[in-house]
Amino acid sequence: MSYEWARMSEPQAITPAFGFALVGSLGAVFASSWGGLWVAAAWMTLCAVVSALRRRTLAGFFETAGGALYVGLPPAVFLWLRERAPEGRDTILAMFAIIWATDIFAYFGGKLIGGPRVASGLSPNKTWSGIVAGTVAGALVGFGCARLFAPELWCAWSFAGALIGFSGLMGDLFESFLKRRFGVKDASRIIPGHGGVLDRIDSLIAASLLVGAVFAFAPGFAQLLFGAAR
Repeated sequence: MSYEWARMSEPQAITPAFGFALVGSLGAVFASSWGGLWVAAAWMTLCAVVSALRRRTLAGFFETAGGALYVGLPPAVFLWLRERAPEGRDTILAMFAIIWATDIFAYFGGKLIGGPRVASGLSPNKTWSGIVAGTVAGALVGFGCARLFAPELWCAWSFAGALIGFSGLMGDLFESFLKRRFGVKDASRIIPGHGGVLDRIDSLIAASLLVGAVFAFAPGFAQLLFGAAR
């Protein structure tokens, strides 16, 4: 992920961009395990800012700094969530299920129903019908997760599923924006026929950042989904 971002955003200075992003990402992963998410975020931010100081324009600064955080924080968030036992493991499993269902239903919903496009200049195949279908699918999977984890909290889980699914769809659209901005078709060619890792997990990146932010800034939200008993 660090390499793909450096390849897209700074093809003329790929080595330093990749180096800072990689060191920041690895450090954030270890820090999230030893010191928590705040330590990981602080380390990743420091590496991102130091790397961005190489750029000579304000836009370049924010591209480098924001990109380093974009690829570096999600792995740390996943590890941090996993260690919030037992709800952390269940949250990750639910997030994967919601994102997969959202992507599938958004694709087929857009194909079968069609209709107005969301942003033809960025991604001509994404339609509002696909967005709605994917978001509804996320809500339904959220409802299914409630049956497994906390049946009495089905309403909260359905809302969370819709929100996570929608964030994943926006993450996919954001990745299209980034590729259009940097003038590339795919983040890389590491996966034959599918582009790069960033092309495959853009929805998960956005969803993980959303879930991580909610759990970090509103720790009581876990009780809303899993009940006070957990």
